[in-house]
Amino acid sequence: MGSIEKAGQNANKIVADATLKALKPGQTATDSLPGRGKGSIYFDCKSSGVVAAFYRYMHDGKRQKVAIGQYKAKSRDSGMTLTELRAEAQRLALIAAQHGDVAAYMAEQEAIAKADRSEHQRLAEIESSRGTFGDLFLDYIESRRGKATPGVVKELERLFKTNLETPHPIILAMKARDVRADHILTILNPIWERGSKVQADRMRSFLVAAFNHGLTVESVVGRSNAKVYSLEINPAATIKVEKVSAPVERSLSDAELCQLWGTIENTQGVGPVMALLFKFVIATGGQRIKNIIETTWADYNFDTCTMRLMHRKGRGGQTMSRPHLVPLSARAIQILERVKEINGDFVWPWTTHGKQPFVVSSPTHAIADWLDSSHAVINEHKVPSFSPRDLRRTCTQLMQKHGVDDRLSDLLQAHGQTGVVAAHYRNNPEAALPEKRRAIGLFDKALAKVLGEVKGRTDNVVILARGAV
Repeated sequence: MGSIEKAGQNANKIVADATLKALKPGQTATDSLPGRGKGSIYFDCKSSGVVAAFYRYMHDGKRQKVAIGQYKAKSRDSGMTLTELRAEAQRLALIAAQHGDVAAYMAEQEAIAKADRSEHQRLAEIESSRGTFGDLFLDYIESRRGKATPGVVKELERLFKTNLETPHPIILAMKARDVRADHILTILNPIWERGSKVQADRMRSFLVAAFNHGLTVESVVGRSNAKVYSLEINPAATIKVEKVSAPVERSLSDAELCQLWGTIENTQGVGPVMALLFKFVIATGGQRIKNIIETTWADYNFDTCTMRLMHRKGRGGQTMSRPHLVPLSARAIQILERVKEINGDFVWPWTTHGKQPFVVSSPTHAIADWLDSSHAVINEHKVPSFSPRDLRRTCTQLMQKHGVDDRLSDLLQAHGQTGVVAAHYRNNPEAALPEKRRAIGLFDKALAKVLGEVKGRTDNVVILARGAV
């Protein structure tokens, strides 16, 4: 049953698989669809032996033809079976009945599908360009380079690794715009629960700053990072961390200060340079330990007996740095000479291996080691806990007890230097040196008494500058 035609002939009949398999190159066959005017399937055997199938129909009085596919003669061949071809032809016949020109309708549908694919691709590209939470925090860290101190940037990198990357990789991988307040709580709660309450508050502040950065950074001209965040809210801004009142009244007694000075270098776990750092902080009248750690050898002038510190407190960071010249007593110079014997070949005096200065947490660990040692016992009583920052307060109160004028004390420690005074000293820090030298001289006399050095004799601690600043 069926017919085999020469090219150009058309018989209105039904074909079978055997008919199609018997076609030779140049021969054709027609399989009429049931129902008047439904059209037919036109089979054309190509020179390669492949039988191509077309849906043939009438439109505007003209015979039209739309490709359906390739006839599948054997199970392993590619293409469509006769049953599948007939089903597809029926679908096309329905299109012809509803829309008339099948070819035009299919071209229109393909154009729509192509537009949809382009839109989907565009949306996918936009989605892929949207930064993750991890991208946002790292972008924020990069934005702080050159503005914040290297120590702050290093601290941000440390917090990213310890509080985000290691414990919360899934949250980091989220798109930044999808992060909500509950995710921020998931990050902060474990920090709080392990007792690091101050760090939880600090981490929250950094998260707020990172999202604030993401809300505005896309509008920055010349930005190198192509990531967009499409943020609408700052999820960290709604989170509150209970403020922890850290004790700020601790200062060492004269006996405790003397005990620390005399034993810190003999404490197991405290390296020689770290021990000398504590002595140097004390000998310089309680300068901020973080500022001292950041100094390089270039910040010390052995001819003029001065140390140059850069104070970067407040929102201005690096851009609002304020120089603070500190006169060095003979005691401080002697400590520096000892440090130079150990670390004189490095850029930084206050370092362990020369690759970078001490990290900000190292002095805290060193004080903890001293407090855990047998040295931290006076008259069989354990020395109460204190932090490296308490040495600054200790020096302040030592000056108060020994009659050093508060103005001189504040000047030496760079306390409250604001307004006109700050502007004057920031532009010309050398102008305050004579008064600072007087302050350090008075302080060193008081320190000598506390340390039990020659009582009543203080001429060996007078500061004599050996050169002009």
